[in-house]
Parts: sequence; C-alpha cells; structure tokens
Amino acid sequence: METSIIIRTRNEEKHLEVILKQLFDQTYKDFEIIIVDSGSSDRTLEIAKKFPVKIFEIPYKDFSYPYALNFGLEKSEAKKYIVILSARFVLISNTWLEDGLKNFNEYEKIMGVYGPTRAMPDAGFWDKFFLNYNRGLRMFTKEKNSKNLIFSGGIGVMGFTNAIILKDLYNKRKFNEEYGSGGEDGEWAGFWFEKGYRAVKDKAFTVCHSHYLGLLGWDKQWKHWASLGSPHKFNLKEFSFRKSNIFKL
Repeated sequence: METSIIIRTRNEEKHLEVILKQLFDQTYKDFEIIIVDSGSSDRTLEIAKKFPVKIFEIPYKDFSYPYALNFGLEKSEAKKYIVILSARFVLISNTWLEDGLKNFNEYEKIMGVYGPTRAMPDAGFWDKFFLNYNRGLRMFTKEKNSKNLIFSGGIGVMGFTNAIILKDLYNKRKFNEEYGSGGEDGEWAGFWFEKGYRAVKDKAFTVCHSHYLGLLGWDKQWKHWASLGSPHKFNLKEFSFRKSNIFKL
C-alpha cells in the first residue's frame, strides 16, 4: 500500500457518502482510507461501513485534532504518502489525487503538497467571498502559476483540510499534541521548513470546503486561526461540533 488517506469524522452524514464515492473513483488506486470517528450520533458510521474503509473510534472526550491524526496514523499501512482530509469537502476531479502525488516526482526536498479551498455550491455569501473571490483575487495577482513552491509558513500553508505529506517525515516527527485546538499542521510544517524543506501549493489539488459562516463567524474564525501559532489544549466546553460552525473538523 503506497498511500493512506486519513479522515477525522463526527456527525458527517451530509457529505461523507459523496466524499467516499469520489475517492474510490480516483484514477490513482493504491490507497487505503482510515476513518477516525469521535462519537458520531448520526448516520456517519452507517455510511462509512458501506465502503471498504478502516474505521476506528475514539471517545469524544479524548478528541483533539492532532491526537485523532496520530491515532489514525498508527493504523496506517502506507509505505510513502499520507493524505489528510477534512470530512467536509468535494473533489474537483477524478485525477485530483494523481495530480497531487505527481509533485513528489517533480520537486526535490518537499515535505508535502496542499491545495486551495473553494466554497461549497450551497455555501453562503461570506464563505464564497473569503474562499472564492478574495482568495482567488490573491491567486491571480500574486500567484499566477498553477503551482507555487512555498519556503516558509503562514495561515493556511500546508493546512490539513487537504494535504499530502511524506510518511517518512511523519515517522521522524509526529504531530504535536500540545496543539489540541488546531495548528498542528502549521507547527509540523514549520519544523520542516527550518530543516530546508519546501511545500507545493497546487491548484489541481483544490477541494470545495465550507464553514457555513456569516461575517461575524468569519471574524471569529480568522481570530482563531491567528491564535494557532501557540499551543492550546482542546476544550470540549469551547469547541462544540453541534453548537458552533467555527471549529468543526
């Protein structure tokens, strides 16, 4: 098995079946899918069991973003690549995974690949503004190439909404569980940037992904992302999957 795809879930019945169908329809086939569920109470597990995936469950009380990833990766049989995906996304093509993996043959000393995110078709105005128009404007004015080599970190760089990393690098340094509320992706990437590694941002690796937020929600979301440069423990009272759209997986 060359690749493992890790998806963290909790109450993901809305998108999960579409996601899994799209993954199994990819042109690249040498992968396993590992689902790490943290106490879903809807049809998430029922849907997942329709597909040839590995399902592992952890209590919600034990959840944190890096812990769930490390837990899933302990079960990985991949030899080379780890794909990390949000449970709320739609792929842009059936060559999406193949396109992302090609970068490892095209560039030397890269830690991984990540892609932009576009808003879901059913998202509201502010999701589309921040994810489509605003980000698209930056892409066209500053990033005219379809691929960009990244040499340092920042908000969104190597974000684990949609990313591929080398398993060999993960084995040398696992995700820091002190970053329980998020930011484990940036902290991990920052470590390898300092070692001289680079990342590839590839438009062909774009996914559709939404937060379904209004303007006030996006203000809170940006402040949350900005705070992730330092570690914070995951707090169940502050991070509610059901009551808030801000901190969902």
